[in-house]
This record gives sequence, structure tokens and C-alpha cells, in this order.
Amino acid sequence: MISVIFTKGNIRPIHTVDSDATDAEVINVLQRHKERFLFIRDDKELLGYIRAKDIKEEGASSDLFAAMIPLDSVYSVTGDQEVPDWFQLMGEDVVLIRDNAGKTCGYLRRDDILLELLRQDESNHVFRTILSSIPMGIFVVNQKGEIIHYNDAGLRMIKREKGEVKNRQAGDIFETETIERVFSTGETVLNQLHVTPSVGILADYSPILDEDQEVKGLIIVVQDLPMLEQMAMELDTVKNLNKDLRAILSTVYDEILVVNPEGELLRVNESRISGFWEGDLNRLIGKNLVELEKQGLFKPSVARMVLERKRKVSVVQETRRGRKVLAVGNPVFDENGELDRIVIASRDITETSQLRNELKEMKRLSEQYKKELNHLKTKESLSRNMIYCSPKIERIMRDIEKVAQYSSTVLLTGESGVGKEVFAKAIHRLGPRSQKPFLKINCGAIPENLLESELFGYEKGAFTGADPKGKTGYFRQADQGVLFLDEIGELPLSLQVKLLRVLQEREVTPVGGIRSIPVDVQIVAATNRNLEQMVEEGDFREDLFYRLSVIPLHVPPLRERPEDVPPLAYHFLQNWNQQYECHIQLAPDALNLLEAYPWPGNVRELQNVIERAAVTTDKEMIAADHIFHLLQWKKPSVKRKPMITNVMPLQETLNEVEEQLILLAMERYKTTTRAAKMLGVSQSSVSRKYQKILQKEAARKEEGARF
Repeated sequence: MISVIFTKGNIRPIHTVDSDATDAEVINVLQRHKERFLFIRDDKELLGYIRAKDIKEEGASSDLFAAMIPLDSVYSVTGDQEVPDWFQLMGEDVVLIRDNAGKTCGYLRRDDILLELLRQDESNHVFRTILSSIPMGIFVVNQKGEIIHYNDAGLRMIKREKGEVKNRQAGDIFETETIERVFSTGETVLNQLHVTPSVGILADYSPILDEDQEVKGLIIVVQDLPMLEQMAMELDTVKNLNKDLRAILSTVYDEILVVNPEGELLRVNESRISGFWEGDLNRLIGKNLVELEKQGLFKPSVARMVLERKRKVSVVQETRRGRKVLAVGNPVFDENGELDRIVIASRDITETSQLRNELKEMKRLSEQYKKELNHLKTKESLSRNMIYCSPKIERIMRDIEKVAQYSSTVLLTGESGVGKEVFAKAIHRLGPRSQKPFLKINCGAIPENLLESELFGYEKGAFTGADPKGKTGYFRQADQGVLFLDEIGELPLSLQVKLLRVLQEREVTPVGGIRSIPVDVQIVAATNRNLEQMVEEGDFREDLFYRLSVIPLHVPPLRERPEDVPPLAYHFLQNWNQQYECHIQLAPDALNLLEAYPWPGNVRELQNVIERAAVTTDKEMIAADHIFHLLQWKKPSVKRKPMITNVMPLQETLNEVEEQLILLAMERYKTTTRAAKMLGVSQSSVSRKYQKILQKEAARKEEGARF
């Protein structure tokens, strides 16, 4: 084990001020000694220390005791003695050095400890040990832009050997522009995504600054993104499976039909039974085979029989022209046991010489199709990480990353459907409690007489009908983890007092019990109601409100962050495509329409609209026309007549009103097609007049520029 010794030659002297010193005196001492820390004394006794960054600018008033960190909370070691547990010192801002008599004789900063450790560790064993123990990839770059240190995790993530990295320019591997930006500005750059055909990583760039705040190098911290590689592999797998399936269908001698649960024909292979369909089979795609039976094209319908019996059916079908075909219908079920597809294989039974062998082969192929389709349906869904690109959610996520490291109570507010539970799970996932339970309870969904026992549990025999063994409540079940109290605004007043006590005392008393049980739970509460207004109206306790809103986070509605609509829409559509083996895409005009919509139901409504559009579309490209009919546009309850306040020529007035209507329609509906439909005129008319308006505006601006 490596130890370190701190002597008088490598410790810092203690600079002090009296506890009643003025701000000017404090600032003068700090500037004179150029130190980051200043100690506070009272009658020659050291009380604690303050950070220079906590002292306000000259002219403002600071409270030294409020900013002071007491000495009894500061780590200390004895000078001239080996310190084997040096790693415990790395988390401290300040470490006190005492002599053998226990008297404080100096102190060390964290960077002093690290420098002294590296100085005494001539073989750099400690530095390599620190780097190798970090699970993320670490690359240290010197002032010349060369990589001088790295760890094995980093090499593994970028898929490079040591010889390819050591003393190499960092810009050859990472983003040159980002590296130059850090060197020139001294700023930290986070969450930079680097994706190549072989590597997917997330990189953070942090400068290494000296005491004069000059950049002497930088540290690149990388995290692996195997998800990207997995997504690419899954996409290739789906494409290959689809290609193989089409190849198989094209080489099968039998006529293969794929039918949906409504009996509609979805696709066919290239084989045809001559004279059975009385025309081109491709024209029947999208038609209902059960309806064709009713029209007398053939009988009986194997699709209808499979739909009724929910099992494999073999039947001889006969057309009205007397042609007979052996049809075998195989049902395909989804993971929930619901009928999802019917695969029908048909063959003209005049070929009796090969009927037995071909029927056996057909069964094998049908089972193979079933397995392949089920395999596609049961593939793992895309990542459920947070999907966003707006600065507002970025700020919330930065706050969540900080909050997650502590056990502070968090209050999430926002409209219904904005995804408050997703953010609550993010707090759990990003914090030290991620391996412990995450439990959710909806305070508005459980009757008041049961909610207390659900939250706090009860002792055996606590009330009539209680479980003889008693019950453990949610607080105890979530011990060491996170408890998500959804709809906290619906909590009855009678339980608010007891919840307040749990938050204050960190202990619960089960119903019917007399002994309090300590619990260690981080509380994350959420509501779509205005708790401050409820406090004023007496519907919510003021003291509980302040206990819950230690860390208030407001999740903005989707209409206030329209830039999040496209990535969310793509995410939901990709999930749909993966689940149902589809290749549906969103047209650019459809995305524009989605961004223009106000989304009163927020993310939940967006998800529902995307799913509804994917279900109801007949094409692989969802257009704006299709999306428009799915959105709940608010219509004005009263039509207002235009107000004319001055007499002017009639035609000039009509032209002015027409121009305003066209500009308003284009601003609201984005496309000339939608605008024309809402105005009740042709698309060509709107397009022509809109172009004239734009030309008129351009000419007006050009004329104004000349004057």
C-alpha cells in the first residue's frame, strides 16, 4: 500500500481574520495572500474556514458565520507521519495538519495533496491506479494537444491499441474543433456525441487550469454507447430478415397470402393459381377476403374460418367457375396471445402426384414464417432514455444530475402528460439509489381510508379485515430507494400531517402500531395542480408544501418546447415500426404541422397521435393531410365579423382583407394545401396570391432600404 507524508515544507500556513471582521478586511487578507481559503478565529481559537468564492464583492455585506465551514467537520492528519488512507483525503476541499501535540499548524488543499502524492510516488503507480479504477474512459491531453495518459476503459471504448494513442494528437481521434474551443476558452464542453461505423461514444471535455486560470491541458471523459451499435445491428437484422422473407416468398411454388385480423389482404408472393381470382391478384390488396366470399368469388373463405376458430384450418375452396384449390390458413399470434396475422398457402389440387410432399413442405414453411414474424415482434424495444433537444429540458436534466446525487426532496410540477414520472425515474437512475427500489403510488387513485395503510403499513389486527400478518407500507418497501408520490395535490388533509412527520423525522409509524420505524427514502412528489393556490385556499398544508418543494422542478408543456416534438415523434414512430415490423416515416410537412400544434395533452397526446397515424395510414410516408385530421384543433366558438373603421374603396378593402386572411392561414397551417382547404378555395389560387403578397412585401422592403 502506498502512503504519503506531509511535512512542514509542503503545508500551507493558516491565515486568519477575527469573526467580527468586515468584508473589506476579509477581501484585503485574501488578496494579500492570494489564497482560496481563509480561517476564522475567536479569541485566538480557530472556529472554521470560508471559501474565497463565498465572499461577496466589495461593497456588499457578507455573513461570515453563514458561509463558514466549522473545523469539527474538517478532516485532519498528523504531520511527519505516514498517511496510508490517502484516498480519503481526495474528497476534501481542505485537510488540517496537526503536530504531535494536536495543535493545528497548517493545512493542505486538494490539489496540494494530489501533487504531493504524485511527487512521492516516483513510479506513477498511484496515478495509473486512479485512472484504471475509473469505469469511464479517461484521456489526458497536454498543452501540445498530445494524449499523454489514458486508461484501459478508454482504449476499449474507442477500440484502439496503446500504440495508436500514446503521444498522438487528440484531434486525430476526437473532435478537433471541440479541443481547440476548450484550449481557447477554458470552458467545459459536455455531452459531445461521436459516432462512426465502429464506435459510438459520449465525450466530455474539461480544461486543466493552473492557479492563474491558464489552460495547461485537458481531460476527455468518454462513455460507451453500445446502444447505438445495437440499434444499427438491429436495423440491419430487420432489413436482412425482410429481404430473406421476400426471397423465400418469391421462390415458394405455392400461392402465399398474408391477411390482417380484419380479413384484409396485405401482401402476396409471385406465384399465382391460374383462373382462381378472375384477374390480377395485386388489385385485391387491401380488399377484405371475407367480403369476396360473400360476393361469390369463391367458397368457403379460409380467412374467415381462421378468424372464427383461432387455429390452423385446411379447406378445399371452389370458385364459381368450378376450379378447386386446397388452402391452408395459419394464424400468427402476438406476444399477448392476440391474432395478428393469417398466412394462407394455396395450391391447385390437380397436381395430386406431389400433393403429400408439398403439403408437408408447406407446413414447414408456415411454421418458419410464424417463427420469423414472432421473432420480429419480440425484438427488444428502442432505448427508453430521455428524448429531447430543447434547452429547457437540458437545463432540467442538468439540475436532475445534481439533485440525484443527494437525498433532497424533489417536487415535480407541470401539466398532465408532460412526463413527470419519466423525470422521477431519471432521478432514481442517475443517483446512488439506482440499485435500490423505485416505487410509485398515485395519491389520487386510492381511497382515503386505504391510502394511509398503503403508505405507512399496518400492524396485525390493526383493524377489521386486516391481514393477520400485517402489511409493510410503501415507505418501508422503498427503504434505501426512491418513493414517487404522484398527484400529491390529491392527498387528503388528514394524511398530510402524517406525511409531514415522515419527512421531518425520517420515520414511520404503522397503523395500529406504537413503535416508530426509521426509513431512508428519497421523496419525489409530482402534481399538475397549483399547490400555492391550494395553500391559500386551505386545501393543502403550508408546512408540507415547503417540505416538499426543497428542490422544485417545473416540467414545461410541449407547446413551450416545440423543438422536442420531432425527436419525440421519431422515437415513438421507431418504437411502433420495431414492434409491428413496419417502415413508416414522417413527411417533412407532417413534422412542420406537429410542431405548429399546441399539444394540450403534451407528450402523452403526441404519442397517441403518432400511434393513431401509424395504425390508420395506408402508406409508408405519413403526410400532413393525414396528421391534420388526427389533431384536435380548437375552433373559435363565435365567428367575429371584420371591423371597418374608415370609408375606403370597396375593392381595396377586399384586397386588404384577402391578403390578411392568406397570411394568417399560411402562418397557422404552414402549407398552401391546408390553408386553401381552410379558406375554401383552390390550392393553386392560394399559392399564386401568396407569391404575389411575398413579392409585394419584398418590393416594399427594397424601396424602404433606398430611402
